[in-house]
Amino acid sequence: MSTRAGSPSARVNRARAHRSMTTRAIERVDARAYARRVASRILERNDDASAIIMPGAVYDSTLACVARVRDVRSCVVSMHDRGFHRGAGAFDAATIVDGRAHLVESHVERLGRNARACDVRGGALDAGALSEIVRETIEVSEVSYGQVRVYATSGSGGVDFSLRDDDGGGAPDVFAIAYAKTPPRRVEEEVEEGLSAFVSDVPIKKPRFATVKSVNYLNNVLLAGDARRRGVDVGVFATEDGGVGEAPGANLAFLTADGTLVTPSREDVLAGITIARVKELAEKRENAAALAAVGVRRFDDDARVSPDVPLAARECMLVGSAMNVRGITSWNGTVVGDGRVGPATKLLARLLSRDMLAGTPRLERPMVF
Repeated sequence: MSTRAGSPSARVNRARAHRSMTTRAIERVDARAYARRVASRILERNDDASAIIMPGAVYDSTLACVARVRDVRSCVVSMHDRGFHRGAGAFDAATIVDGRAHLVESHVERLGRNARACDVRGGALDAGALSEIVRETIEVSEVSYGQVRVYATSGSGGVDFSLRDDDGGGAPDVFAIAYAKTPPRRVEEEVEEGLSAFVSDVPIKKPRFATVKSVNYLNNVLLAGDARRRGVDVGVFATEDGGVGEAPGANLAFLTADGTLVTPSREDVLAGITIARVKELAEKRENAAALAAVGVRRFDDDARVSPDVPLAARECMLVGSAMNVRGITSWNGTVVGDGRVGPATKLLARLLSRDMLAGTPRLERPMVF
């Protein structure tokens, strides 16, 4: 008897055929073979001399060790870790310059604070312990210029991919990765290239979560994808009340006509450590004359930035540990200022670069969250 293509029987037959093909395509192995394959994948990536690599080191609290590896992308995390399957964790990142992490003490303090906000707790999250993990990982990595990232999750205890440990008292898992990056060109050359930015309709997180650097970065991923599809360098979140928020992994600053360098309120966006350091550098007496010469009179880091501010600004800037200070010369398709990266942006980039080279370990004033 023939079966009509759209009938329930036909659909069942197609489903059975698909399952059969899928089953045949998947090789069944035992646990030891699976473990050998995982190990082989790690070793192959670290032994492949022809591959593009990210050399560095990894620290893994679940294995209680730190190891230098040829490619940090080969490192693995348990599928049962709640940072992976629940997004229950926090992280932080700092730039490595001359083998030292810039503002490392402030970064690990923020990590501890954000971990507590994610209900990740434990003695391993003590600032001193985290600083030692970062120092040891960078030292083993032998990285001169790059980035160090530290993750703290609620762990991998319990059963059934639970939201918490069965007894609620499990220790956190801590991971650190230090890896090399291509050193930037001279600051003057890097900063000369202006960026384009636009305000996306991808929604920003609610303030309680926007102000926490958690491992849940879906909004940022969607925003970056939106920017890529539009052919724009930087996507920007709008705040819930329609103001200007932040970019993925970076804060924004705007130099207004009256000489005020304004940044969005910390009530709506992540309190950036790098931009806090830029403020400290801008307020140092020894930098006052140079800043006045490029039109910077004061710093306001708790402003509500309306959508009109970037369009009327003399200069727009992107500020973060990964990119230093970069100028934005196009905003929503409109030219910012005279269309070139401005002198204030260039000066602040030089000041921050010098500070990184000096190995400044922490902010002079505690972060205000």
